[in-house]
Amino acid sequence: MNITKSFTALAAITAALALGSTGANASPVDVTALQCDGDTYKCTAKLRFGDGRWVAQWATDVYHDDRVLLQDPVDVTRLQCDGDTYKCTANLRFGDGRWVAQWDADVYHGRVQLQDPVNVTRLQCDGDAYKCTANLDFGDGEWVARWDANVFHR
Repeated sequence: MNITKSFTALAAITAALALGSTGANASPVDVTALQCDGDTYKCTAKLRFGDGRWVAQWATDVYHDDRVLLQDPVDVTRLQCDGDTYKCTANLRFGDGRWVAQWDADVYHGRVQLQDPVNVTRLQCDGDAYKCTANLDFGDGEWVARWDANVFHR
């Protein structure tokens, strides 16, 4: 699966679901790009807010994995981050559509601090393993970033 096309599709879904929320009026705000870095072990989400230089960033494990470790992963349909609560929330394609994964993130204004970022091709979360996994556009396609997340029904 092509990473750029996949994230572009995710961004399009996010934009379509936003229903006009923009800039300073929105909290949480939509993610416009998502990258992860195996050198700094961080993922960075660019946020649709203000002058476009706001980001959310969190620690992640990055490794080569040819096995699927998630028990029952589901795709993310929308990803938003909130600078007031310092959390990112992913809506999950599961059940009645009210399941989400949520994790802590640093939210700040400034330059992205990744050394060698790569784009995310697919983002999935698992309510059994309480993890989210981002497939990375790197090497043989078997590189992933994975982090802990709270998964719950709202």
